[in-house]
Amino acid sequence: MKVSVDVYTKNLDAALSAFKLAIESGAVSVRLNSSEDYDTKKFEYVNLMFEADHTSVAIAKLDDGPFERDSSDL
Repeated sequence: MKVSVDVYTKNLDAALSAFKLAIESGAVSVRLNSSEDYDTKKFEYVNLMFEADHTSVAIAKLDDGPFERDSSDL
């Protein structure tokens, strides 16, 4: 079964690694978006989104990294 992943982190290196793994493991619609504070224009977090089979290694590895389901939990 395909599932949608939507996670947040402040760790850019972890986000890039997860992005690469998602692509290499066959995920589709892989997106990595950054967000910055509206007033200060400083980096706040990145949002990683993709669709993959529920058994995908890319999904399993997210538990090993600094990812949250909600940006307010960062």
